[in-house]
Amino acid sequence: MASVTSKTPMLRAAAARGYAAHAQAAAASRGSSEVQTTTLPNKLVVASAEANAPVSRISVVFRAGSRNETADCVGAAHVLRAAGGLSTKTATAFGITRNIQQAGGSLTTQADRELVSYTVAVTKDQLEVGLKYLEATATGQVFKPWELAELTPLIRNELARLPKEVKAVEALHKAAFRNGLGNSVFCPKYLVGKHSSETMQHYFAANCTTNRAAVAGVGVDHQLLVGFAQNLALDSGSGSEHKSTFNTGEVRHNGSGSRAAVAVGAQAVGWNSLKEAMAFWVLQHAAGVGPAAKRGANNGPLTKALGNVNCSALYNCYSDNGLFGFVLVGDAKEAGKAVEAGVKALKSLSVNDADVARGKAAAVVTVAEYVENHSTLLAQLGEEAALAGQVYKKADLIAAVNAVTASDVQAAARKVSSSKLAVGAVGNLGHVPHLCDLH
Repeated sequence: MASVTSKTPMLRAAAARGYAAHAQAAAASRGSSEVQTTTLPNKLVVASAEANAPVSRISVVFRAGSRNETADCVGAAHVLRAAGGLSTKTATAFGITRNIQQAGGSLTTQADRELVSYTVAVTKDQLEVGLKYLEATATGQVFKPWELAELTPLIRNELARLPKEVKAVEALHKAAFRNGLGNSVFCPKYLVGKHSSETMQHYFAANCTTNRAAVAGVGVDHQLLVGFAQNLALDSGSGSEHKSTFNTGEVRHNGSGSRAAVAVGAQAVGWNSLKEAMAFWVLQHAAGVGPAAKRGANNGPLTKALGNVNCSALYNCYSDNGLFGFVLVGDAKEAGKAVEAGVKALKSLSVNDADVARGKAAAVVTVAEYVENHSTLLAQLGEEAALAGQVYKKADLIAAVNAVTASDVQAAARKVSSSKLAVGAVGNLGHVPHLCDLH
């Protein structure tokens, strides 16, 4: 079958739809690498950067992650992610796949606890095609029952391939937050294939509205992106915010084999407290995130205490809350001893000036690498625009890291030391102590 992309002159008819008035922007504007943001009257936030990038990447992002699930739709965010690219009101699944492939592009869907994002990447000469099918996928899904049924083996296969350490972190969230942020990113096995078309349509309608959305772009003119966002066929609505509070507790999933994965966490802060969040981020790198070189040893005060198991300090930061601790995986007997040592180190966590300097240097490199890669830059723009309503420039982020002092990091460490703990554990747990036995 021949491609039908040439039959949909979206940008050629852009004047009628309102978002190509500035398609021929000045060269200076096109070449700007500055971050630009616009908030539309319907509360939808538009953010862009690197207009001169060779490949255009555009995301439509919704605050529709798993923390928004209720008892009636647990696992819906996972299904929503898996359903990306299925038939819509204006295009079939085959048509979307065929035309994106013909354009040499890609169309992907990602989801986490807070966000669901639809992303297209195409060369600039194929931007018309990319935007057309991105709009169809992000706003017009119909969730046909037979297509949802075809997702069942795909989701089951994904669940079967999850590493133990990922399962342990998911269990930690359930223990720490119960609902909201405690909802897993992954659909529970017993609910795979149980989500009806009506359930998915209701979940999409409740969470994918203009005031819960953002449009982000890299390698695309900002004014064109604003026009695209203005014409998205999305409903307006207040939606609902699902707050999560930290709780102490443990979730254990016993299994066969000789290995165990354990995640231990204390309460931290979210991005709504940016200065403190930066201190916790530096603390994570200072406490240790694994060897910095091949065949190297753990180089942080926390990871050194954990011994020879594969381990890393953990900082999961969300819009209004966070977790700080460690995650490890290894032989079941070694894992049990490592957990005991790790909890003692966490309860007395302390970092010196050298640790803080190393942590800040690693954090700066992470920021620089993240924003210089166009794919991760796009993810950052979409996340910040959707959750905070604004985006941060590279210079601002690096300045925020450099502004962190040793006393800020030590204060974060004291907060961790005085916090109650939550534990998630998966695998052979015969030698892994229960939370009540950890002191």
